[in-house]
Amino acid sequence: MNTSEFSPHQDKIGQLAGFSLAFAIEDDNLRVAQAAVHDQIRWLAANEFPHRFKLVYFDPPFFSNKDYGTFSDEWTSLQAYLDKISGWVEQAARWMTDDGFLVLHCDFHASHYLKVRGDQIFGYDNFRNEWIWHYGGRRQPAILHVNSKHDVLLVWAKSPQSRFNAVFEPWDRDSYVAMKRQTVHVDEDGREWIWGHQGRGRPHAYRIYLDEHVRRGRAIDSVWDIPIINTTAKERVGYPTQKPLKLMDRIIELTTNPGDWVADFAAGSGTTGVAALKAGRLAWLGDQSEEAVRVMVRRLAQKMLIASGAVDPS
Repeated sequence: MNTSEFSPHQDKIGQLAGFSLAFAIEDDNLRVAQAAVHDQIRWLAANEFPHRFKLVYFDPPFFSNKDYGTFSDEWTSLQAYLDKISGWVEQAARWMTDDGFLVLHCDFHASHYLKVRGDQIFGYDNFRNEWIWHYGGRRQPAILHVNSKHDVLLVWAKSPQSRFNAVFEPWDRDSYVAMKRQTVHVDEDGREWIWGHQGRGRPHAYRIYLDEHVRRGRAIDSVWDIPIINTTAKERVGYPTQKPLKLMDRIIELTTNPGDWVADFAAGSGTTGVAALKAGRLAWLGDQSEEAVRVMVRRLAQKMLIASGAVDPS
């Protein structure tokens, strides 16, 4: 793996083609680049990058009109913001697999405007989901605004052939029984079961064994209760907009399979890459911020991805 001691090295193609891109890590299953989003995508074209991305995850600025130090989220207008973000999405869409997904992470500032822009790019019928990441936290009495404790993830499919993987979350026997509201029976082997229904007039069509459903878990819905990273968590790396690993684990599990490429062109702290490599995916990570690239490269090393075999140490 070429890390150049974690110092980005300028790409020659970029220099010749008139755009700036530098690699901090350049390997068969992981690329970490310091460059603006449009320069990363120009590099893919200029170098005839042989892979396409099953997942493009975008966590761009939210139109908060704040300066976070490592990057600025200040804009001259909403129109300028929407043009920039939708331009990035349109460019990235060209590098998706035919069965891929694009997930755009946003919040109340502009999510409703971005939904319209995304529909214009992918087509209204290819919008698959609005996922709500509910992270909770301290609440104040509402005077002007009720406490906003969630982000929005807008999900588009590249085509009708795009398919999610089934994902389940744990639940217990009592919760399942309470949801079903049925009498629990016990068979001759001592296993608990309830009746399964198969349409009108067939209320006792088959047996549902409780242990099987509890073991499998409950299919997730579109509202996810995942806490933010607390200030003392070992996971925290000090980047201002770092997302929880559990959130990215779920997105990657839903949208990709082992061996697929995942792209995050505004990767910030590198959580997408950590989750992708841990799950056996391949990752393109990039960010315009030198500090972000430094953080994500250091994090990938510190998480012992090399030692675990996720990254070839040679």
